[in-house]
Amino acid sequence: MSILSDEINNRIQNCQRFLQEKELSAYAVTDVEDIWYLTNIDYSPEQRPFFLIIYPDKKPLMLVPKLEESHIDVDYFDYDIQTYFDVTSEVGQNWYEVVTKKFDGLDKIGIESNALLEITAKAPTVDWQPNDIIKKLREIKSAYEIDKISTTARVCSRVVRATLGQVNNDSKVIDLYNLPFKVVGKEIADNFSLTNRVTNGVWPSTYSFMPHSIPDMAATVDHGPNVNVAVFRLAGYAAECERTFFMEKPTKEEELHFNQMMTARNIMLDMLRPGVKASEVETKVRDYLIDQHLTANILHRPGHGIGLNNHEEPTLSLGNDTVLKENMVVSVEPAIYFEGQGGYRHSDTVLITKDGYKLLTNAPVTLEELTVEN
Repeated sequence: MSILSDEINNRIQNCQRFLQEKELSAYAVTDVEDIWYLTNIDYSPEQRPFFLIIYPDKKPLMLVPKLEESHIDVDYFDYDIQTYFDVTSEVGQNWYEVVTKKFDGLDKIGIESNALLEITAKAPTVDWQPNDIIKKLREIKSAYEIDKISTTARVCSRVVRATLGQVNNDSKVIDLYNLPFKVVGKEIADNFSLTNRVTNGVWPSTYSFMPHSIPDMAATVDHGPNVNVAVFRLAGYAAECERTFFMEKPTKEEELHFNQMMTARNIMLDMLRPGVKASEVETKVRDYLIDQHLTANILHRPGHGIGLNNHEEPTLSLGNDTVLKENMVVSVEPAIYFEGQGGYRHSDTVLITKDGYKLLTNAPVTLEELTVEN
């Protein structure tokens, strides 16, 4: 069997073990990413639900619209397939009727908790048991996944280093947004997937205090703090690398805030090891920033899981007592934001190892390296 075949079959078998433990008769998976995780199949639902049904003791069933039948033809794992016609069909052939009939005589049908409410609402006689089996499976990465994430992390890092090497006072946001295709175009093409995401944005200081703002593509890089955000997903696997940089020597206040961000970053890195609760990471980082009188300048958690997406479990935040485990992959991005001045945030993609952590991204870190005087 191929490496991909081994990987997909292992994931399905792990899911089946959970079903047996929870005494579920079947398990319905409908989320696009979760189906990718269990099948490596790209698709876009376009209103038409796609069901991957896992059974505890037999091969999976794909229940798909007729339109997708020929596209869902893979040879790296064994499955059955059944179709329905379209989003609505003649009586007896609607997807919800087909699903309900498929589960006749079975009790305790698990369904991933991220499924649309419409799924369960239109099949009310099914004994649905919401669960998080796939979400939990995705938290711990296999060697195959770590290799894929590491590849994306290396590409991200190259783009950030290239951005810092090429940026000047006349650089526009649009110029830097297009830079990945010039610098790593071959790597992007070699790792093509419909799920790809290639974003390299620079948030000038007039935007960087609002981390989820969208800068004007014609905006020009300014004195700083500018924040370069490289968020990639290649061949289905994500990574991110971000750096705060200046185009001239920062002021004393800017230097202070940069160093406060770096201290919070180092506190967080020191926390990353198996056995630490996710909530404890934010507690430690937040306590430091509050002690620095920066409570009003914190806008988000210091990190989150990375895998098939740039945001997944485990969230490193208050209220989540998930214990960190070896082979989880997380972002490290404690940050502070000042309206009228800008934002301060580095982000790295980090692997939890047996004894601590390993940085998968690699870009300049210090204020000296990140002061780009042209």
